[in-house]
Amino acid sequence: MTQSIDDTLVGTWFAAWSRSRGYETRTEDGLRSALRQKRPARRIPGGSGRATLDIPMTWEHILVEPDAAALAPALRSLEEQPDRLITVFGETSEDLTAAGLHNAAEPERFMTVALDPEVQDVELPLLPEGYEARVDEPVEGARRLRLYATGDASAAPDGEEQLAGLGWVTFEGDTAVYDRIWTSPHYRRRGLGSLLMRYLTSEALSADADLEHGLLVASPDGQKLYGHLGWTDLGPVSIWTRAEDDEAAEAEHTGTMGR
Repeated sequence: MTQSIDDTLVGTWFAAWSRSRGYETRTEDGLRSALRQKRPARRIPGGSGRATLDIPMTWEHILVEPDAAALAPALRSLEEQPDRLITVFGETSEDLTAAGLHNAAEPERFMTVALDPEVQDVELPLLPEGYEARVDEPVEGARRLRLYATGDASAAPDGEEQLAGLGWVTFEGDTAVYDRIWTSPHYRRRGLGSLLMRYLTSEALSADADLEHGLLVASPDGQKLYGHLGWTDLGPVSIWTRAEDDEAAEAEHTGTMGR
């Protein structure tokens, strides 16, 4: 039996996710929508050296287990602008492929964890030798963690400082929403993904003692990690578009360990 996804939880995730990214939002015809901002192609420090995609500005519509009536305004929106996105949390009985849509990203999962100080470690984790953590608050009610490799830990010539990983956590009521969890290709398989999550959780609980649970949308790359850290899978998240593959926006949400 498929578990039903709580619409209120999706609303909480959406509010924090869009706020931390600076996305314009609106609700019309029952649709939660976010305007994904255009981002020019750029190189990520410490990354593979390849530029990321030039991501166009486009609206993304968020629906929870929609029936035909709930899907109708979103489908009309894509008829007007094919590169817009429809994101479905949970299942739908409607055949979106028959409606001319295709997947814009690999299937994701909606996940949660209890932020119980008796279970979660509030103390900041010890960093491996050669790594430095820097935390700031670029958006009110959010923490951004950047993990740098220096000296002998750096993969750069002469031990130059490199960005080894990063992640965000944003507070919305009693919930911490995790986003943009990333490790550099040069520093994978060293336990940095777990370290980033533990560090962000410690920062979150230290900043707001009233937090009760965490939420994130996990890509296939991140799901095993989050399951290992005690996160519970609430159900599928699928992203759809009418745009041609080479015209579609980069559609994944968060939790990927692959970029």
